[in-house]
Amino acid sequence: MTLTIALSIVLALLFVATGAGKLFGAKASLEARDHFRMNPALWRTIGALEWAGAAGLVVGLVTWEWVAHAATVGLGLLMVGATITRLRYDSKPTGVVVDLALLGLLALLLFLDR
Repeated sequence: MTLTIALSIVLALLFVATGAGKLFGAKASLEARDHFRMNPALWRTIGALEWAGAAGLVVGLVTWEWVAHAATVGLGLLMVGATITRLRYDSKPTGVVVDLALLGLLALLLFLDR
């Protein structure tokens, strides 16, 4: 249970940080958006979904467990989309590896929560 709590908090903080970059227009985030040829509204929506997922991970720890499960699945789907986008537009494997590592951690979180 302790590992579940720690992993949930770490992932929530990570997704809050990446979502903030998208929502508030951090320079590196805007450069990535332009590199991936993404619509600005879609980019901000992804940031908002990352924040919603992070909130769901934390809420699921203190109240309804199903909220954390739904948030984990939703964030996992975002990471699948991120991986596909990187494979289409990026030639560097590091971004894909990071996306897949996060997807793996989200899958681990679901497994630990059983």
